[in-house]
Amino acid sequence: MNNIENNIDNIDNNKYKKYVSECVGWIGSVLVLISYIVTLDKRTDFVLNTAGASGLFIVCVTSKQYQSIVINAAWIVGGFYKYFYNK
Repeated sequence: MNNIENNIDNIDNNKYKKYVSECVGWIGSVLVLISYIVTLDKRTDFVLNTAGASGLFIVCVTSKQYQSIVINAAWIVGGFYKYFYNK
């Protein structure tokens, strides 16, 4: 009986992790789209882009989507460059 309870707990934990990952991904997507579509000041654009790309990066790492990992890492680095070095 204890083994069955452990399996149910593992299934519940996996569902929870999946839902959290999906939520982080959707929030990241919305943040990147907002910063792309709306005209914002430089700081807000940086924060939304970096937070959004970081959320997408986390989802891609957990699901091993290597092409998306590369593009989101580049998006984050580009955002830092644009904010701090491109005056």
